Amino acid sequence: MKDTSVADSQDTKTQKAGAAPTYKVLSQSIIDQILRGHLKPGDALPTEAALCEQFGVNRSTVREGVRLLEETGMLRRVNAKRLVISRPSTSEMAQQLERAMRLHEVTFFELWETAMVLEPKMAALAAHQLNAQDLEALELNLEKTAQSLDDPETLAALDVDFHNLVARGVHNRVLLMSREPMARMFYPAFEAVLSRVGEAGPRLYKAHQAIFTALRAGRSEEAAQWMEKHIKDFRVGFELASLDFQSNAISERSATWNE
Repeated sequence: MKDTSVADSQDTKTQKAGAAPTYKVLSQSIIDQILRGHLKPGDALPTEAALCEQFGVNRSTVREGVRLLEETGMLRRVNAKRLVISRPSTSEMAQQLERAMRLHEVTFFELWETAMVLEPKMAALAAHQLNAQDLEALELNLEKTAQSLDDPETLAALDVDFHNLVARGVHNRVLLMSREPMARMFYPAFEAVLSRVGEAGPRLYKAHQAIFTALRAGRSEEAAQWMEKHIKDFRVGFELASLDFQSNAISERSATWNE
């Protein structure tokens, strides 16, 4: 067995020289093994003792590396003692990218520009990919939307869900993963518009109805056109609500939106 105290002492010296902390090196090494197929989803992670032996570190370093992998969704805890390799969910990956965008202080305008690129294309693709279950979920969303026009909070949540359902209907995981971080920051913010602009709810519902009708009929160009109109209407709503479209999207309700 390696002398972990010596190894840890050497690692400390390396870290002082600007290298990554040992637990990050350990976690990245495990990620590399997963990506190379040496460890597969569902496989048990080697024991703490085995990892200490393999990397020449102490248990606390192993635990920090393992914790990092759990946070990223690469490991899933089956019970108190057993961890298995896991695929991060779309939501888990989106959370990480969302944090990065918040730290970079992206603006609502930047999010809107991205939505203008992605959402119409998503609608066009979905027109040929939606299955019966997807259409049923969208129709149910529309029914709930019609019943919630006077409830901005519920309406905003249904709006988020509608756009998510359209995106999922494309059945393309790369597009879905690319879109979700933007959607998590942009669409919930529309609640402020729905609260301040009386016609925003009915306009949203009309657009959703038109998009759904085009999707159900398989008319991709019409679906894309209505989605583009709908996204443009988001910007109009922000302006009518006297909200700062250039503000940083720090949270779902930017501080600049307070009275």
